[in-house]
Amino acid sequence: MIIENGYITCSVKTGGGMVGGRPQPVSVTDSDPIPCNWKAQKWDKKGKVIDGVFTQAQFEILIELDVFDAETIHLYDTTLELRDLGEFTVQSVEPLAATGAVKITV
Repeated sequence: MIIENGYITCSVKTGGGMVGGRPQPVSVTDSDPIPCNWKAQKWDKKGKVIDGVFTQAQFEILIELDVFDAETIHLYDTTLELRDLGEFTVQSVEPLAATGAVKITV
């Protein structure tokens, strides 16, 4: 059991491929919300580029699912109000056998 402080949605790609030698477009939709517990490992504005700064973020997310295979997720915070934390590429997925949860690093 996890203590929920947000939720994620996974980007699901459908379509694509070739039909009659012509490429078909890929459509991307969001999955249903999955309750999660997220914790920021790194979240600062120390990234620098020529025109200014950007936010660096790394999160550790716990969910209660058996299988997780998404490549891209959207993270939302629900502690005080609904806040969109951003869209992230999944870096690693680690099943936690002792708790029955999955740890996702983005």
